[in-house]
Amino acid sequence: MRRALLLALLLLVMPFSGIPVGATNHPQLTVSMQDRFQLSNEEVHFSIVADNLNTGSNLRLEWNLSEAGFELRNGTIERISTGSSKSFTVLLSEFMTDSNWYSITFTLFQDNQKVSTESKDFSVFNNVIEPNYSEIIMFGDSLSDMGNVKDSIMNLPSVPPYWQGRFSNGPVWVERLASDLGLSMTHGTGTATGNNRAYGGSQSGQGYSYILLPNTGTQINNYLANVKSTFSNSDLVVIWSGGNDFLYGIGNPNITHANTVSHIEEVIQANAQNILVPNLPPLDLTPEVRNRSSSEQQEIKSDIESYNSLLHASIISLIAQHGVNIIEVNTHSMFLQYLGNSSFLGLTNTVDMACLSSGSILPLPICNAGDPVVSNVDEYVFFDKAHPTAAMHQLISIQAMNALGIGDKDNDGVSDEEDLCAWSQQGISVDQFGCTYQQQDDDEDGISNADDDCPDTPEFASVDENGCSESQRDSDDDGLMDDIDPCPYSNSTTDYDRDGCDNDEDSDDDNDGIPDIDDNCPRGALGWMSSSELDIDGDGCRDIDEDDDDDGDGLTDLEEYQKGTDQNLWDTDGDLVNDKDDVYPLDASQWSDLDGDGYSDQPAGSTPDSHPDDASQWNDSDGDGYGDNPIGIDPDLFPSDLTQWNDSDGDGFGDNLEGWMGDACPNTSGQSLVPPGCPDRDQDGYADDVDPFPDNPNQWNDSDGDGYGDNLGFADSDKFPTDIHEWYDNDGDGYGDLVQDSFPDDPLEWNDSDGDGCGDNSDIFPDDPTECHDWDGDGIGDNADAFRRDASEWKDSDGDGYGDNVDAFPLDSSEWNDKEGDGIGDNLQATNSQGKDSTIFYMAVSLIIVILSIIFFIQKKKPATFDLTQQISHQDEL
Repeated sequence: MRRALLLALLLLVMPFSGIPVGATNHPQLTVSMQDRFQLSNEEVHFSIVADNLNTGSNLRLEWNLSEAGFELRNGTIERISTGSSKSFTVLLSEFMTDSNWYSITFTLFQDNQKVSTESKDFSVFNNVIEPNYSEIIMFGDSLSDMGNVKDSIMNLPSVPPYWQGRFSNGPVWVERLASDLGLSMTHGTGTATGNNRAYGGSQSGQGYSYILLPNTGTQINNYLANVKSTFSNSDLVVIWSGGNDFLYGIGNPNITHANTVSHIEEVIQANAQNILVPNLPPLDLTPEVRNRSSSEQQEIKSDIESYNSLLHASIISLIAQHGVNIIEVNTHSMFLQYLGNSSFLGLTNTVDMACLSSGSILPLPICNAGDPVVSNVDEYVFFDKAHPTAAMHQLISIQAMNALGIGDKDNDGVSDEEDLCAWSQQGISVDQFGCTYQQQDDDEDGISNADDDCPDTPEFASVDENGCSESQRDSDDDGLMDDIDPCPYSNSTTDYDRDGCDNDEDSDDDNDGIPDIDDNCPRGALGWMSSSELDIDGDGCRDIDEDDDDDGDGLTDLEEYQKGTDQNLWDTDGDLVNDKDDVYPLDASQWSDLDGDGYSDQPAGSTPDSHPDDASQWNDSDGDGYGDNPIGIDPDLFPSDLTQWNDSDGDGFGDNLEGWMGDACPNTSGQSLVPPGCPDRDQDGYADDVDPFPDNPNQWNDSDGDGYGDNLGFADSDKFPTDIHEWYDNDGDGYGDLVQDSFPDDPLEWNDSDGDGCGDNSDIFPDDPTECHDWDGDGIGDNADAFRRDASEWKDSDGDGYGDNVDAFPLDSSEWNDKEGDGIGDNLQATNSQGKDSTIFYMAVSLIIVILSIIFFIQKKKPATFDLTQQISHQDEL
């Protein structure tokens, strides 16, 4: 038989001295486990200590093992206390389901009185068939660094509080994984040997972080250049990096994803056949990120999820493209699952860091030398701001092993998918189906070899619980095997049909072919066999003289005659309900009426009842579950409306707010339509509570809240329903009179940008308050244009009436033209010429006058002589 799933052992207890019999302290239970994390094939050891007991009392320790509230196992240990303290041990094995999370509760009874209860949550992880690798080569960051940074010039992290150069308080996950696989792992960098190349503080790309720390790409390049140029087919290459990109680097999921994919492709080109790639954990939950703003936390959370999604899709593509074995470890999901079930892992603090650091001068999330560490460090998730404790590293290694291996709960070497015997005893060989000899069934009779008293049962033979067929046993020891013995257990004293079997053991006392258990006349007439002709209903009673209900429908033949049903048919109308139970025995479409209202319970019947449990209702026209009968129970006041059935205030609107025209005021009568069924004083269809104009039937909405209704065409209507500052537009130009329209009576104008009283639509110069018109279109306003009707002129600097554009002397009011181009105005030249001519003219006239005067004088003095030449000469002198 299969080994018992539970072993409960009581260890020898020693009484404590100095505590008197009948101590009054209340008994207490203390529960501890031998191992923190269990594998499915291991025994789980619980040590239970009961203290403060009464010496000589009867003790009963009851335990209950459960998973998600469902009991898996239970047991009881009874002992007598020989002192004030008693120890118990409970061993559990072979109980793992598909879950990792279990609880066990211990209840102590002292002299049949429950005195103490203690529960313990714990975890169990599936054992796997471990793969065979020749070496693990690790590339990554501080989550996997075994001492590379410590051996560098940076000499970090400090020891203590850190352990042997790890960024944690114990071994990191990958060295635990290597140990479980029986492989060695040493760290190294550059030209040095060592298969762990991970460097704390490194990022996913090429080059170096902080000048000194080789990033993942550089780690791979250095290894292939200096240690091994290619990987063997049996190597396991691990690439886990990118966290520092988001904590202290570029934080771009696309770039980090591209870096990781390029690294995978690089090691594939170097013949890597087995590649382990964990995705990134939820870094937003680390103490480092929790101290940042909520927006930064959300950004990192989103970036990590985006990176993981891209990585997952690329891994699928790379596997298809290169045909290599790429194993993805979902550490993101693992961390969330572990944090959500922390009590089962013994983790009591999932938020704070165990190293009580006061801060570091370096931009690194690590503690300083000598910083104190909490005493219960293994109950913490985080050792410092960004790195997990050794306990979490152990869980990561378990997760990685589960991803690499093949499930084998009982550790028998046969995978769970192929194992026909889920639990096999440890250390005993099994067949190809995972079963020990004791679990096998050589004769294939359904009874394992361990429980089979007849190991050579013929093929296909039925067997008893001991694995023996009728041909292999003689139950009554009469010398006949049971297969030929009609009564293999007979000790006959009475035999009604004289067939050699006692009535108590004879299954057919009257031998009519109907077993007594089904025979209504078990010891009836002899000498006949039941048949459809002699016993229509096959009840073992002969119709002609023993059966008053030939068809077995529960109605006597006389009752059938009275009801009009067929006494030879148990179901006259053929609806598979016998005539006795059929309320409508002649109507095949219906057969029952539970509420007795005359309408059948069958929906497809000729007279169906929509409310088969309510005698006051039978029809539901709209199918809403409420009957049409107005005087029945819960009548439907809206029989044609599927969404309504009740109207508490009687206003014609149904109470169901989510139904058609549901009453928003179900207890107050009203005729409003928006919302339906509420008081509406002005009867405009809008309820008073939502109508800004409850007494104005022409207005019901005021979108901008300016006190003027949106409904145009009525008094006080708002021509600008979305503008709280406007409601009138006297000139109808689309601009409100109050704020927008500077010309409320001019439909052609509404704005005056320069405030010159001239609207922008007609103002040639809308931004110039000194100008409005430009009659000649020369771009100069008429106010400033000295020549308003001349487009070629607009300025006359010297005021001579000639524009500056044609005035050769724009600053000389006496000149404007220079035809000769000699720089002298034409007006000045004309004046000089005219002066010279006038002088000559006047001199000639004067001379003539003088001459005439002389002649006249001479004529007066005759005959005296007169020297005209001298006279002229004298005049010249004058």
